[in-house]
Amino acid sequence: MSLMHFLRKQPEEPAPVERHELRQYRYLLRTASPEALDALHLDALLVLDPAVRAIILRTAQERLQTGRDLTVDDIHRLARLMTVAEIRTPGVLVSGLVDIAHERLARAVLRQAAQTDLLDGYDTWDGVDPDLATSARRLSPPPEQLRRGA
Repeated sequence: MSLMHFLRKQPEEPAPVERHELRQYRYLLRTASPEALDALHLDALLVLDPAVRAIILRTAQERLQTGRDLTVDDIHRLARLMTVAEIRTPGVLVSGLVDIAHERLARAVLRQAAQTDLLDGYDTWDGVDPDLATSARRLSPPPEQLRRGA
């Protein structure tokens, strides 16, 4: 081999293109209220096959180190766990899902979201995930609710 072979710049792999429905789901995870996400996740989990719910549950248990007592039928608690995890640490759960579970979850969530105005800002979204401080504030009640004791 010649020295030129070693000096040649190797072509870089192109960045993977995010599928449209996965990007829309990620948009919802980053912009929708926790209450809206809880409802979307709950509705999605209700229609997903128990095998897909099992994949989601197992991924949540492994990545979050919590929810060990949950089963595939604990849909309300799993929906809340998914919402809180993705708001606190964007991508922590969905990035660990196998493609088929991620795609089916995204499609099920988007079917419900299409009936709302939650996707209205999607076309102008830059795709950037919020920083952790911004994410944490989404889970905290507004100060006026704390004062009222709501």
